[in-house]
Amino acid sequence: MYFYKKLRVAVWAVSTLVGLTVILLPFLLRQYTPTQPYLIPITQQINNTIAFGLVIMLGFPAVVEYNNYRWGRQIEQAIPRLLRDIAEAVRSGVTLPRAVEEASQRSYGPISKELEYALAKFLLGASWEEAMNSLTKRINRPIIARLATILVEANQTGGKVSEVLDTSVQLFSSLEEYKEEQLNNTRPYLLTIYMATAIFLVIAYVVLTQFLAPLAVSSAQQATTSTATLANVLDINYYKSILFWASIIESFFGGLISGKIGERSYLAGLRHSIILIAITLVFFNFTGI
Repeated sequence: MYFYKKLRVAVWAVSTLVGLTVILLPFLLRQYTPTQPYLIPITQQINNTIAFGLVIMLGFPAVVEYNNYRWGRQIEQAIPRLLRDIAEAVRSGVTLPRAVEEASQRSYGPISKELEYALAKFLLGASWEEAMNSLTKRINRPIIARLATILVEANQTGGKVSEVLDTSVQLFSSLEEYKEEQLNNTRPYLLTIYMATAIFLVIAYVVLTQFLAPLAVSSAQQATTSTATLANVLDINYYKSILFWASIIESFFGGLISGKIGERSYLAGLRHSIILIAITLVFFNFTGI
């Protein structure tokens, strides 16, 4: 399923509204009010509520964007095979519109349904150019614009339709092979992003348990004596909150970078952001720090 612009905007709007509502709940219910010297929440429950609102805000759009990405990849992978079959049909003596119509009845993934819509316009009286260009209006992707242009130009070349289509098949096949190779070469780097987040969490755990926690205990003990060298050390939960939100920020942007590396799309990386944020939530709530 492809989420067209109106539905996509609606998902983003509703998710943002619900997520912001959850984020603002601690403020609206007066469970948290920024006070000096702690301007951020120091209670893990409040932090969890705000982080959960962020997950809601990004979760459903992440599903939409990744679904659209996969849908687009299925089209990109099917186009060389589609053009090859159309070229073979034309060589057998079938006209280009008839060859495209026959191709739309086969299984080429999402592109088959889109071709049916375009051919329906053609059969209802639209010109071939208008029918093919309607594909670009429904699917705003560069590869679809190229496909529409090729089908329009091929129809205008007369007896050279097969030559145009054969050349296009070679072009699209080369582009797809290059893109697939590029994606396969960069996907291993996704592990680097996940490892970086894991290392940051481990460092946060060590800093909190091995350094800040003993320091806070010493501060509390010295506060009752005349020696006050460490008496100004703040609440340990304050430092925990700082590291928690630092981890959330790293998870969010790390996920976007993962999407750009693995799928060449920041928005497709939102799912990585959600996974990393979920890992951070579990870590800070179940490790006992």
